[in-house]
Amino acid sequence: MHDLLINVAKEDDVVQIVHLLIDHLLELPKSALTRSKLASALKIVNASSEDLTVTLRLLDNLIRQYCLGEINESELKSHFSNLSSSMQTALVHSVELRKPEICQFLVNKINSKDNLLMESFDWDVKWIMGNSSLASTREQIATVMLNCRDKDQKLKTVRFEMNRERLADMIEVLEKCDGMDVDK
Repeated sequence: MHDLLINVAKEDDVVQIVHLLIDHLLELPKSALTRSKLASALKIVNASSEDLTVTLRLLDNLIRQYCLGEINESELKSHFSNLSSSMQTALVHSVELRKPEICQFLVNKINSKDNLLMESFDWDVKWIMGNSSLASTREQIATVMLNCRDKDQKLKTVRFEMNRERLADMIEVLEKCDGMDVDK
C-alpha cells in the first residue's frame, strides 16, 4: 500500500485537488493546464516531472479502484493517513459526488476498445432537386454525422446519408431498442 502525502491546510484544498484530479482522469485529450493546476495544488514544482506523473497515476488508480468497488471507503482513506479525519471524509465525499461520471467514463473506455464509441451526433435534411440523369428528381436526404472515439481515444467522425424510407427504418429499430431492458 502506498501512503500518499498531500500537504494541505484546509478541507477546501482537498476538495479542489480531488475535483482537479477527477477532471484530469476524465479529460480527453489530457490538458497541460489541468496538469499544471494539479502540480500547483499538490505543491510539485515542475508540472512535467516524473514525481507528478507517478502521483497522478497512483491517485487515478485509487479513484478507479474505489469507483469499481475494488477497495472500500476505509481502504481509500487509509492511503491518506496524513490527512485529518474530516479531510479524509471530504475526499471520499468529493469522489462520491462524481462517482457516476467516473463510472460512465470507465464503461465508455471499455466499450471503445472493440468498437467506435459514439459521443454525440448531428444531422440535417436536404432536398435533392435533380441529378445528372433526371432533372425532375425530387428527393429528401438525411445526413447523419456520428462523433465517435476509437480505442486510442481519438475523435473520429462517421458520416452517412439515407433517404426517408431508410431513416424511418432506422428510427423504428432505435425505438425498439429503447423499449428493451438495456442499461442506458
